[in-house]
Amino acid sequence: MFTVQLGDLDLTATDADGVKWAVENVDGWGSTGSTASQTQRPRQSGAWSGSKYAKARDVSIEGTFRAPSPDVAQAAADRLHAAASRTETPLRIAEAGSPRWAPVFQTGETVVDWLSPLEATWSVQLASDDWRKFGEQLSVSTALPSTTGGLVVVGEAEGAGTGTAYSPEQAATMASKQGYALYPRADGTAYDFAAADGTPTPATALSVIGVSDAALRVPFTIDAVTVTGQVSLSNAGNESGPVRLRIDGPCTGPVITHGSTGAQLVFSTSLVLRAGEWLEVDMENRTVLANGQAGRAGWITSRGWSAFDPGDNSWAFTAAVYHPASRLTVTATPSWK
Repeated sequence: MFTVQLGDLDLTATDADGVKWAVENVDGWGSTGSTASQTQRPRQSGAWSGSKYAKARDVSIEGTFRAPSPDVAQAAADRLHAAASRTETPLRIAEAGSPRWAPVFQTGETVVDWLSPLEATWSVQLASDDWRKFGEQLSVSTALPSTTGGLVVVGEAEGAGTGTAYSPEQAATMASKQGYALYPRADGTAYDFAAADGTPTPATALSVIGVSDAALRVPFTIDAVTVTGQVSLSNAGNESGPVRLRIDGPCTGPVITHGSTGAQLVFSTSLVLRAGEWLEVDMENRTVLANGQAGRAGWITSRGWSAFDPGDNSWAFTAAVYHPASRLTVTATPSWK
């Protein structure tokens, strides 16, 4: 379904005041042009074109609206003038699938031509400094790499007639030391492991213990819980998009590695974030702020900036000192030409 929304104003719907908006033409929403210009080679075939960059975006939109009364029609025209702002506002257009958006601002005149006291045609002229169209932001977080838990109780398997048998109480005590608890199944045939706080463990981490005459038989295993320290996001677009990082303390000397390119953003071990402190890293604009204010780019020892490239992307999080509360959050935006 084709939709156009400028800021909060939906230009392809009937609004709460009964104004029926319609868009008749949009120019400039495709991929932008290039700065390439060709110079003929003297006394040779062909040309030189030099470096090529995408141009900024210019968009013009034309449409109509019809209101139930003159006063409502005038208010609709006022809302259109307000939506076409001189400050950046999102323009969202859905052509066939999910909406894509661009930050736009007014350039030319916003024109309203009245056909009657209830109906008008209109046009707006907009521009964006960025050449891309964006999807909705994606975000994912991770702690530093770690492995916790893990327990193997050895002996003869159940049914062998030998080996050590543990009561459910004994097994529960051993499991709790590893951060797990035992939960009996309804049919009484086995026990499942879950986190000690009662949260069920994912099926891949379950260890099931057979029960015979109220005794637990060995061997059995409680799987370890592993945090990889890596996050993955996929850019469904055809252009590299912006990436922002947030590193929450406590954390010392963080290192962020982009999986596909190997680019590393490395901070000095003298950079120490205490609990409640954080870094904001804008990979595209290459800025680093502590707690959203003070610059910390001077603490970078390796400037391996990365983008949200088309396709699958991953980032690995390490640090000079391990702390279980350290956390990396990656926020990236899919982008299209």
